[in-house]
Amino acid sequence: MNTRMGEEVRERVRDATDIVQLIGERVALRRAGRSYKGLCPFHTEKTPSFTVTPDRQIWHCFGCSKGGDVFAFLMELDKLTFPEALRVLADRAGIDLPKQERGPGDEIFEKIYQANALARDFFHASLGLGASGAPGGTTHAGAAKARAYLASRGFEEPWISRFEVGWAPEGWDGLLNALTKLLPAQVMEQAGLIVRRGDGTGHYDRFRNRILFPIAAASGKIAGFGARAIAEADEPKYLNSPETPVFRKGRLLYGLPVARPGMRETGEVIVAEGYLDVMRLHACGFTNAVSTCGTALTIDQAKLLARLQISVLLLYDGDDAGVRAAERALDPLFEAGLNVRLLLLPRGEDPDSYLRAQGPGALRERLETALDVPAFLAGASAPEKGDPGVEARVRRLVGLLGRIEDPIRRRLILRRGADVFGLEEAVLLEAVQGRGRGKKGAKTQALVTPGPAAGPVSGTTGEKSVDGGRAAGVSGASEATTAPSDPVERELAGRVLTEEGAFLEVVAQGGATCFNSTALQELLRPWFDMGRRPLDEELRELMAQSALTRVLIAELFPDPEKALEASRREARELVYRLEERRLRVRRQEIREELIRAEQEGDDPLRAGLSAEWDRINAKLSDLASKVDMRRSQAA
Repeated sequence: MNTRMGEEVRERVRDATDIVQLIGERVALRRAGRSYKGLCPFHTEKTPSFTVTPDRQIWHCFGCSKGGDVFAFLMELDKLTFPEALRVLADRAGIDLPKQERGPGDEIFEKIYQANALARDFFHASLGLGASGAPGGTTHAGAAKARAYLASRGFEEPWISRFEVGWAPEGWDGLLNALTKLLPAQVMEQAGLIVRRGDGTGHYDRFRNRILFPIAAASGKIAGFGARAIAEADEPKYLNSPETPVFRKGRLLYGLPVARPGMRETGEVIVAEGYLDVMRLHACGFTNAVSTCGTALTIDQAKLLARLQISVLLLYDGDDAGVRAAERALDPLFEAGLNVRLLLLPRGEDPDSYLRAQGPGALRERLETALDVPAFLAGASAPEKGDPGVEARVRRLVGLLGRIEDPIRRRLILRRGADVFGLEEAVLLEAVQGRGRGKKGAKTQALVTPGPAAGPVSGTTGEKSVDGGRAAGVSGASEATTAPSDPVERELAGRVLTEEGAFLEVVAQGGATCFNSTALQELLRPWFDMGRRPLDEELRELMAQSALTRVLIAELFPDPEKALEASRREARELVYRLEERRLRVRRQEIREELIRAEQEGDDPLRAGLSAEWDRINAKLSDLASKVDMRRSQAA
């Protein structure tokens, strides 16, 4: 689409959107002259500083300085890309976007979403709670049993409607007959709503005599359904929609659109295991709760949460299955870079049953005692069968530490792990580094023997981090006999060790975090912590202990006459080049993930990846301009 036509579409959608109505659905607004005011949804405040000006179709917060139009509001609040915000508002306004504005798979995706929306309305109306607004929806004979079941679990209005819970009638073709005049059977089959008969003579309803829980994508559109049997004889007890172009249960979280306001308010998401758990949590005031869709938590679900920039609290059942589920969830959550706390309920309890028995106050008190991951592994998790226990738990923590890319976060959790297990930091660090080199790490006896720090868990002090870090840095690096393969990293590390200008520049750019190599990070971090490079005698001592240091300096042959500013300038450019490489590698990964997301029709993932692609391109452009400017100054 040409630029002019794109602008025309954007203006049409903007003009057709009532900005006060749109924002008023998410923010409590009151009139103030020709404008409207409310509490800003993007930061915490007690006095309203968020203003909506309908005459100009803009909003602005005088507290956090954020502002924009209707597109900017959705993009900021729901973390959407512009194309996705455009589609949401166009659908809301009833405006058909030109084909150029839609992806190649959008047509079939939209048809499936439409089929699911109609099915949701039919199921909800079939439950018979109020007037039927769905095609073919009426009060069926078995609906009373469905309502009685929900009532027995303590669920009534408004929560049944808030989560759009429904009921599938007992017959074989209730939904099929209701939607036949509205949708082709092929679309209903693609959506997983009906199943082709074995003899090929027709179709029948997939869901029959079950409570239906609509599962929405991050955009709010219905991607599929989870269904629970009412009759004890019906198997399976839980039945999900099959995998479809829009329903990938490993990429969806039940209740996410409903939970988003609570997640923004608290900065945290509560992850439970069941649909009824989520409904109960929301009904009791825990409005930041979601659940997986009958599977273990996946890396795609963890990445979805990571894009929302929140921390995670796992709230699982306290039985053996709950412990195992919590432990399995740690790998994807750590890989996605999320901060995690865990709370296991008493054995035999789930969030739904616990809240019904004890009330929200009791759960709030328990949530205050949620454990961080090292403490959970040290005291709350059950050792594997036939395992002595503590060693397995320490090695489990070592494995998780190896998944953390952020060196600062990895070091903080490592220190915490050393405290709760009563180990020396250097021992735990050596195990992590040994795992990274493909070795078994520290010997078993050294790993599980408590050090002087054993005892009550306490915070670490700055003094301890300097002394302990230095010892750990020398010890950890001494086993590496070759320098990292990246010549840029080798050169930069050598200059940091031997040139004060290079050292000062790298300190200014972020210290050890400038390096991709874990070995180099641990070698150099002690000196960055102390704010100076090694003195000559310290460097000689380090070379005697560390083969890695000898290799770096032997390769470099630094010029002792080099001017301080020249050294800093060259180090600065090396830092930029390392960052550029990191960004280009990630951009290639995003390119491949975008292709997969496009093929699978995963709109939320595609939106998040597109936003990250834009951010990386902006950073690369900024780096290029910095390098050009430095070179022109040097010339």
